[in-house]
Amino acid sequence: MQYGYFDDEAKEYVITRPDTPTSWSNYLGSTVYGAVITNNAGGYGFYKSGAQGRFMRLRFNAVPMDQPGRYFYLRDRDSGDFWSASWQPVGKPLDQYKSECRHGTAYTKITSEYSSIRSEALYYVPLGQNFEYWRLKVTNNDSKERKLSAFTYCELTNQWSTEQDQVNLQYSVFISKGEQRDNMLRFAIHDNLYKQFPNADFGEQGMHSWMALCEAPLTGFDTSREAFIGTYGNYEHPDAVKNGKCTNSLAYGDNICGSVETEITLKPGESKEILVMFGIGDAWVTGKPIVAEFGNLDRAEKELAKLKETWHARLGSFVANTPDEDINHTINVWGLYNCLITFAWSRAASLIYNGERDGLGYRDSVQDILGVAAAIPEEAEERLVRMLSGQVKCGGAIPVIKKDHNPGHEKTPEPGEFRSDDCLWFFNSVPAFIAETGKWDFLNKVVPYGDEGEATVYGHLKQALLFNLERMGADGLPCGLLADWNDCLKLGYKGQSLFVAFQLRLGLTTYADISTRLGEKAESEWALCERDKLDKAIQAKCWDGKWFIWAITESGQVYGTKTMEEGQ
Repeated sequence: MQYGYFDDEAKEYVITRPDTPTSWSNYLGSTVYGAVITNNAGGYGFYKSGAQGRFMRLRFNAVPMDQPGRYFYLRDRDSGDFWSASWQPVGKPLDQYKSECRHGTAYTKITSEYSSIRSEALYYVPLGQNFEYWRLKVTNNDSKERKLSAFTYCELTNQWSTEQDQVNLQYSVFISKGEQRDNMLRFAIHDNLYKQFPNADFGEQGMHSWMALCEAPLTGFDTSREAFIGTYGNYEHPDAVKNGKCTNSLAYGDNICGSVETEITLKPGESKEILVMFGIGDAWVTGKPIVAEFGNLDRAEKELAKLKETWHARLGSFVANTPDEDINHTINVWGLYNCLITFAWSRAASLIYNGERDGLGYRDSVQDILGVAAAIPEEAEERLVRMLSGQVKCGGAIPVIKKDHNPGHEKTPEPGEFRSDDCLWFFNSVPAFIAETGKWDFLNKVVPYGDEGEATVYGHLKQALLFNLERMGADGLPCGLLADWNDCLKLGYKGQSLFVAFQLRLGLTTYADISTRLGEKAESEWALCERDKLDKAIQAKCWDGKWFIWAITESGQVYGTKTMEEGQ
């Protein structure tokens, strides 16, 4: 089944059928103001933390999937028929409703055609800003005048901590408030309570958000979810849209939503565009001046151009032209774009990951540097240093590097918390970074350990090798410890991992090469000697005559032999 295609000239992936097998998502914004949006406008937003700064709600693993989101509803005021600018949530029959989604570089545009009305919904976060644009352009392709009403909808969390919002309803459902003034809505949490609320150390931004309608008159609004949706309504046919009018509800101790309503009258062939802004911070203090500066279509278009220019420059760091189109798609746009997104978010937020880890997973983040060193070398170096400072003096690593990471003062993990592969990934990422940047002197940079002391990058590499060499199993192979790269594999702490053995072998080889280049002959000879010992153990214990095994458990069970029906 064909659902879309790559448009590499525009640097967009085009989804031509909205009923994709699963929701296909894109990322908007930055690691400060982040957003996930799907091809049907589902998704959510968060500030600094997917777990502790979630200001827009999504229900994970729900039915229907990826709802709620950032919705535009359109209603014909004459016929009463209504639909959404994205196929979902109304879900009109696809023989009547046409949809195209273009996921671009930190922006998404969804185009629809229904009942002779064409709409284009465009979503993005301007560079360096803590708000998002929702732009809706509506065109009348009918032969007669059309009178439409447009409604926005998004659902706000009742507490920015996801756990509090989803679980602690006896508390969170009673602390929200919605207000309206002119063309703006104000959403507040804890407005009447103490200001030093837990899990939201976000200064003046904390647990406040706003929505503004620009370039169109406000004819109605709702801030109460129950008022907009209806007690027994749903996103498919909310009461306000079905009835043709918002109720101007001011939520107080309710579930809150953001809905602004405007009326659009179009002559045949005529187009009109409205602009909606959604951001964080107090509406009257933070939002109002932002709307005054950014709340017009000319400025919104300039911000979009800046956004595209910045992202496209990153993607231009390397370009290939091969006979294989799929390789070209991957190398020139989508492989690197995915690497840049992964580097930025470190799997902290998605449609399937709630963000509760709230930090940089060690091995993941060290690996991420491999994909971006050429495109964003300064950021790659900064991340490398941060991860090196999460290595502790014994050579192992702190499993997750938190936002408040304090090198030199962190608690040393308990022995049972160490994973065997974490710091061995430096033997992939450090050489790759140096090869891309030519910064050979990076090896001499002094970086503190997480717990105490410091060393050059070269010294950190030596310590990574010693960590594994000092934790070898009964057969002379590295222990898997809490886990090797495969977290699902439980070998027992002293079980042995061939994956890590090969990593250690690469590390010793790389360290020997670096040492030779630095004139450290003794270090090079030491590394090669240790490699020889490891090679003998690998050949003696791990080759079964057809292929290599992949693990030996603490109890002696061998995995991956040619005799196993599964897991060979």
